[in-house]
Formats: sequence, structure tokens, C-alpha cells
Amino acid sequence: MELKEAIEKRRTIRDFLNKDIPEEVITYAIENAFKAPSYNHMRDWNFLIIKSLESKAKILQAEKMDQNIDLAALEKLFENEDEIKKAMYLDAIPKQKKMILEAPVIVMVIFKPKTSVKKAHSVYDLNCLASAWACIENFLLSLAEHDVFGVTFIPQRSESVKEKFGIPKDLEIAAIIPVGYKLPDARVLMQKPIDISERIHSENW
Repeated sequence: MELKEAIEKRRTIRDFLNKDIPEEVITYAIENAFKAPSYNHMRDWNFLIIKSLESKAKILQAEKMDQNIDLAALEKLFENEDEIKKAMYLDAIPKQKKMILEAPVIVMVIFKPKTSVKKAHSVYDLNCLASAWACIENFLLSLAEHDVFGVTFIPQRSESVKEKFGIPKDLEIAAIIPVGYKLPDARVLMQKPIDISERIHSENW
């Protein structure tokens, strides 16, 4: 597959088929993830693979996602937002519990921080996080080659998640990624059109 084709094919999907993903597809994507640029050349990334319902339930418990969503309140919260942004949140938030439970595989990407996010004083301090996300993009593009898609979920209670899964305290979670084959009628949300000529600056802003 051409690189451009893989980039255009990769999309955020939250509705998954009940179909196992071959282990070699996940391994292939992780191998490519480790080819991403790393700020210190150490590639301090780890991948935690989750398949069991019991482990998925631990994510929900840690994130306190067992509460019902008030759809009217959610609509009110985003009523003044850009329509594309609003559509994304109104689709995503109610599906968070469902996508974690129904995705055949959850991949947790864990990295070693240069300094904790809370103590970061500059963008330089976040080099390790930027590298982890370059790794994640390689991972997602490689899955897309095999018609496997995912969605990046950023934990709000990462310390609780780390505790439930025995993740060392000096490491951080970059993202929790439910992945799978998409349902035939899975909703693919519109992305904001960008005129790149308005975003490219030469010599000065």
C-alpha cells in the first residue's frame, strides 16, 4: 500500500465488528511503531495488549465510566461549538464505554517521561510525549493497511489505570486505543476541510 493511501484510509472508528484480529497484524503494527522518531533515541515505549472482558472492565472502573450519559446535558454543553467538533463529541462520548467493551483488542501505549506532565515548564519537557504520539501514528497507519482501525482514548484518571494494571509509577500512559474491524455501518465523521495555503507560512507568520 502506498503511504498516501494508508494516510487517507486511516480514520477514527468507534463501532467494531465482533471479529478477532490476527496476532501478526498487531505485531506488525507495533514493529512499525518502534520505527518512529524518538527524542532520545531510546524508544522508551511499551504496549499493553488487553483482550479479556475482565481487563476491559478494569479500564471502565478506573475511569469511572459506569455512569449513564445525560444526552440532553451533553447537547447543551456543546451547543455553541463548531458543528464538526460538536458532531465528534456527541458521537464519541456516549460510545466510550461501548467501544472499550466491544473492541476485540485494546492497546495501551505507555512511555517513559522526561519529566511529569504536571511539572513540565516548556514544550521541550514534553519531547517524550511527542515521540510517543509519533509512535502511535505509525501504529495506526500500519493497522489501516490491514483494514483495522482504532480510536485514541486519553485517560483522565491515569494513576488509577496504572494501579489496576501494575504499570510502574515512573511511566505514563500516552493513549488507550480500542482497535478492530469496523462495522459496515460504522459512522465515519467528517473532518474539518483545511486549505493548506492558509496554514503554510514562509520566513515569517
